[in-house]
Amino acid sequence: MLGSLILANEAARHGGGIGWHEMSLLWSSAIVIGIIVGTAIVARGQAGLVPKGTAAVYEHIFDWLESLAVGMMGKTGRRFVPLACSFFLYILMCSWLGLLPWPVFHEGHAEVAAFDNPASSISTTLALALLAVLSFNLIGLRHAVAPPVEGHHHHHHGEGHDHDHAHGDHDHHHGPTGIAGFFSWVAKFIDPVPAIYRDLGGPLKALAIPMFFLFLLINILERFIPLVSLSLRLFGNMSAKHTVKVSLLTILEQLIHDGGFFNWFLALIIFGSTCFVALLGALAGFLQAMIFTVLFLSYIAHAVHTDH
Repeated sequence: MLGSLILANEAARHGGGIGWHEMSLLWSSAIVIGIIVGTAIVARGQAGLVPKGTAAVYEHIFDWLESLAVGMMGKTGRRFVPLACSFFLYILMCSWLGLLPWPVFHEGHAEVAAFDNPASSISTTLALALLAVLSFNLIGLRHAVAPPVEGHHHHHHGEGHDHDHAHGDHDHHHGPTGIAGFFSWVAKFIDPVPAIYRDLGGPLKALAIPMFFLFLLINILERFIPLVSLSLRLFGNMSAKHTVKVSLLTILEQLIHDGGFFNWFLALIIFGSTCFVALLGALAGFLQAMIFTVLFLSYIAHAVHTDH
């Protein structure tokens, strides 16, 4: 991967199809992945009965996301925490890496920072949203066809009709499974047409035909509208920070290039403003990573929900 990035960088410098901005996004994404993998390896070595250092940080993040997932889905939610944690860490690291106030002088012109926020590109946010949408749709399908997990849900129908539930342990799966579960999942794309058809009488039943296509379109759009909302929300917030940062760094580069005591004084003020924006951006990056992850978990909770 690094070899291909180096070759692409050389091609960009000699007039190739990949520009400097695209290269900064590629390098930044590779660095973010390297940071996550590297810190995870370090955390694994520090794990124990009482985790310390990086392991403690990862444990707090994992426990926080696990509590959210279990609160939404019961024990079933624990299976999706690693994927949710990956989304959270990648978006958070992308945002924080892109906040480094490092101006670049490329062929005598001010350019974007050498390490940029990949999430400031619509291509990155769209890819993340596409992965999220495909994930929760496939998870919903798998949940529909998979047999219920033994030992997670116990009923004691003795005197008083007691229910034995542990706190947060409401991992229900009372619907059909296997082939029947698959057709039940497919049938959700035409809801509520069957119920309307049963309620209509006589010639009015013919109205079910146009309603079939209408609700089929609506239900399909409902499954993939998160692709737009997740990508545009993340892109809008990240690109706004990116625009402010690049504008400040461009002014800073021009002041340094012009020289003079007054310009250097203004440059110092601009640099301080850039650092302040970076602090606000760090908080905003955390919030955007959290919002994306919470929405992802809520979509999964909706996908695996079974009325009972």
